Amino acid sequence: MPTVYVKTLGCKVNSYDSHAIENQFKALGYELVDDPSAATVSVLNTCSVTDNADKEARYLLRKFRRDNPETIVVATGCYAQTDSKRLVEMDEVDLVFPNQTKDLIVEATHAFADRKNQGVTEASATKLPSHVKAVSGNRQGHFKSSLTMLEADSTQTRAFLKIQDGCNGFCAYCLIPYARGASRSVAPSEVTREVRRLIDLGVKEIVFTGIHIGDYGVDIGQDDGFVALIRELLSWPDMVRIRISSLEPRELTEDLLKVLSQRPDIFCDHFHLPLQSGHDRILKMMRRTYDSRQYAENVAMARSYFPKANFGADVIPGFPSETDEEFTGTLEFIERTGLNYLHVFPYSKRPNTAAEKMPGHLAPELVKERAKILRDLSGRLKHEYNRRFIGQETEVLWENDVDSQGRRLGKSTNYLEVCAPSHANVEPGVVQRVQLKGFVEDHRLLGKILS
Repeated sequence: MPTVYVKTLGCKVNSYDSHAIENQFKALGYELVDDPSAATVSVLNTCSVTDNADKEARYLLRKFRRDNPETIVVATGCYAQTDSKRLVEMDEVDLVFPNQTKDLIVEATHAFADRKNQGVTEASATKLPSHVKAVSGNRQGHFKSSLTMLEADSTQTRAFLKIQDGCNGFCAYCLIPYARGASRSVAPSEVTREVRRLIDLGVKEIVFTGIHIGDYGVDIGQDDGFVALIRELLSWPDMVRIRISSLEPRELTEDLLKVLSQRPDIFCDHFHLPLQSGHDRILKMMRRTYDSRQYAENVAMARSYFPKANFGADVIPGFPSETDEEFTGTLEFIERTGLNYLHVFPYSKRPNTAAEKMPGHLAPELVKERAKILRDLSGRLKHEYNRRFIGQETEVLWENDVDSQGRRLGKSTNYLEVCAPSHANVEPGVVQRVQLKGFVEDHRLLGKILS
């Protein structure tokens, strides 16, 4: 039986795409393996949000080949979209599928494997699909490929569901609009059909993902498409927990909050709102669509509906010309606004973006130092937030993962990481009420099972 290994770098959208790729390989008779050294086919779903992400992709592709000289090495994802020429030129790589051709991966790779088994030698020019030209340094247009609903990974207790892809924003530092293309949505009927399938399979939480999920529906003539979709799903009597992976600050509207607040029993009160900077001059240079006041007001509005909600943010330290005072202002803004954790992405020069050409790029050592300060702040904020809930009761969805002590891990609605007592026999996919007893390690809490 042929085998396939799929490795994912980057965001939850990439994770969803990887699960879909795995499902398609399984439909052709491939067995999933967790080690490229045992794989007939090794797929790397790349990220390109930073220069380090590009370097990691090249390292892993070389490692795939080193660990298994006979495996078919396939590169896809955002790096394959923005610098396919670099990947095509790598001797270790057999096939390259930019994001706009992800739907071709499985059948084309399977056909490649058949030709390889017959002794056919492929020329390097055939590494890309025939209708796609190699791209170097992100020199490409803003593509718009089709977007259909693929089956989510139903082996997990929490299913990620991609309902939107692409972005029309063109922030100064970001190549995602090029890597992912124009904003486009899955038809509502396809989304609801897949949600119904997942509920029937026993999935207990659905995480809605996308590159710019608040834009859902706009491209198909439904300006309030995301609110309408969530309203319909929350009206289902057997609807399971709903989590929203990320929203732009301007997309966290009162209309959406009102809809979400109608079902506090199943809405996961956890908001991830990209911030990037807490200083208005930097936000304007970044071409963000809000200022710090609007961001803080939206967080406060959401907190009025969900007082215990967990608020996270993406932050980019070291943007060109960012001063010490502006960086300090960002730190103060994060604390003043009451954010609870941070995803830190040190500024990285990305090809063919507006920021690449800006003056005032900072020394890498300074950017690294500011990133460390933010990560330390994030650790403290997360610890303080989690500590607030010690002694309280909450509902936890137990997952497949266990910690180093063999204790089952799970998530509360507000994204607290909880572990079951070592003696407890708890099954993944079950929601149970627990009392949070205290920290066991890092930011993880021990949950005494009540029901």
